[in-house]
Amino acid sequence: MNRSLQISQSIQTLYRSYSLITERLFFNEYKLTKPQMSVIGQIYKAPKTIGQISEALQLSYSTVSGIIDRLERDEWIKRVRDQSDRRVIWIEKTEKLSQIRTTLSFFQENFFNSVLEGLDDEELDKIIRSLNLLNSQLEKKAGERV
Repeated sequence: MNRSLQISQSIQTLYRSYSLITERLFFNEYKLTKPQMSVIGQIYKAPKTIGQISEALQLSYSTVSGIIDRLERDEWIKRVRDQSDRRVIWIEKTEKLSQIRTTLSFFQENFFNSVLEGLDDEELDKIIRSLNLLNSQLEKKAGERV
């Protein structure tokens, strides 16, 4: 197997493993499904309309509307009418959603501490250098296509 393929498969495996662990945390702790987390991810930094969320997630309007209904019922998000155009409804996070940000940050820090436990400084430095090199290459390629 060539090295490019090995690297690609390693990245995919890392992504799947991390996603699975975070999905389990959010489902077990907060009863949030992956589609619900995807919607939350769309509105966490800034409010969006259902249409904008549907387009970003490439899901039908009715599917996203159903997810939003459940998130609103559980008080994770709220619908807010636009002040200048009452036909527009923004989907915004609630205080409840803002509070889990701390939990997620704490989880990520503890998660990586436990994963990296047992590695010596030299091994950790290799991982850091390798990830930085890969990020640098990806940024160069991303810049070429813009």
